[in-house]
Amino acid sequence: MKKIKEKKRGGIFLYTLALCLVLLTGCSSIQRQSGGDKRTEPRGNVSSEVGNTSREDNEPAAREFEITGKVITADENTILFLQDGEENGGLADFGTSDVLFYDQEGTELEAKALRPGMRIALSAAADSTSVERYPLGITGVHKVRVLEQQNDVVGLYLDILKAVYGADTALNDKITIAALDLTKEENLSKQEKEALRYLFWSYLTNAQESLPDGGSGHIDVMLSTWEELTEEGLIDKENLDFPEGILITIKAGQIKNDSFRFDVEKWRSGLGAIGYDSCEGTFEDGAGTYRLGAAWIS
Repeated sequence: MKKIKEKKRGGIFLYTLALCLVLLTGCSSIQRQSGGDKRTEPRGNVSSEVGNTSREDNEPAAREFEITGKVITADENTILFLQDGEENGGLADFGTSDVLFYDQEGTELEAKALRPGMRIALSAAADSTSVERYPLGITGVHKVRVLEQQNDVVGLYLDILKAVYGADTALNDKITIAALDLTKEENLSKQEKEALRYLFWSYLTNAQESLPDGGSGHIDVMLSTWEELTEEGLIDKENLDFPEGILITIKAGQIKNDSFRFDVEKWRSGLGAIGYDSCEGTFEDGAGTYRLGAAWIS
């Protein structure tokens, strides 16, 4: 009997040992599976926590955004610039008050050091607002960095338009439309053509308002060709007459070695036009000058 009891105890011991091994194996399996879950779930949580921490740590940088563009006009109070990447215009401005200006090396500049043609990068607060007007008004700008000086092509073309508009002023009598045909010039982007249109409109508006009698009233400036104006019925094709306006056409070649050749004309009718052929535009340190060529009148 004693041996039988020992055998039973031995069997019980073996059974118990086997059961423990099974339980240990199951626990190990559960621990490995749970550990996998822990490695997976906390990753999402850790990533989220790290992301939150990163956002908090970088909160000042996150509250800023940067815009790059090209200066069109600059004075002590306002900078008008053309934003990069805006297909249908992109003109915007901002005030110079409380704005820090720096050159390419990081040396601080005065606002008056900015010149047309400069490419700039401006930093503004992410919570800044924009004034919904044209040009777009940007607030919250606190830093402007000059990237490089490029040619002030828009400014030079504006000077040319002013000169042609001021020649034979009888052609401008009582006009309400000034159309610009820039389809045959090779130096302005679509954005820059729109900027030029706006600047010429501003110039004509100010010129009209400065006259003693207020001028001939409001003048619309549009980008259009002779054919388009004819199709719209603004130009009388049969009588060759533009009763309400003038058409200024500029034909220009590409800029090479900081210079280019161009022809320009102002047309009111078949018997009322003036132009200049074989003209030249040149740039030096970004600033442009021009020389009008042979003049003709019809």
